[in-house]
Amino acid sequence: MAVKIKSNDDRVKAAAIAVLLLSRDRLARAQPVGMITAALDEFRNDYEGYKHDHPKRDMEEAKDAEALTNAARREDYLQLVAAVEALLARIAKNRTEFSSLLELDNFLAFNLKAFD
Repeated sequence: MAVKIKSNDDRVKAAAIAVLLLSRDRLARAQPVGMITAALDEFRNDYEGYKHDHPKRDMEEAKDAEALTNAARREDYLQLVAAVEALLARIAKNRTEFSSLLELDNFLAFNLKAFD
């Protein structure tokens, strides 16, 4: 029997932070197309590489847009940060549960598709 991933599970916030950190990297390299799904794919399939590239993995680090020198990309990234924070708040408020990591990833990708 599969275990539910509850709204307060650390894996929910970890996936959201990974989306932000990896999307910021893609924006810095001027690769904004498909960045949400690519970030989730990279997070799930190369976790060791993600940990190596991002030794500090918390929301404060994810909010830092200083690495983005282009003002338009920085603004896009800050909008993504706000959308992720609102999505995390909605997950907590509604006590959303996920039956698998794939379902969590699909939920994040669907709700952040405007940035993909």
